[in-house]
Amino acid sequence: MALNPTQFLASIDADTSAAFTQLRKAVMKSGPLDEKTCELIVTAGFAAAGSEASFKTHAKRLFALGATAEEIRQAVLVTFAATTVFSDVVIALRWIDECAA
Repeated sequence: MALNPTQFLASIDADTSAAFTQLRKAVMKSGPLDEKTCELIVTAGFAAAGSEASFKTHAKRLFALGATAEEIRQAVLVTFAATTVFSDVVIALRWIDECAA
């Protein structure tokens, strides 16, 4: 079984991986937004960046948090014509279906 990105980083440098994990935890708790809302924002950002692996990791995390495909789709669509171009939005919408399967 392949290591997830954080595990892979830990296999190279455990301290760096631990610091990254702590940073992400701190950022996620830095304000009033709940975990699901934060994950929707992160996932939409990965759609805008065209980062498939990261998008899918966080989309799966969203499904585990109880998010629906419709909620994730809206998060992606909100980026449309603001930070994400048409083709990248369509690609990300397809990634959602792949993660939901």
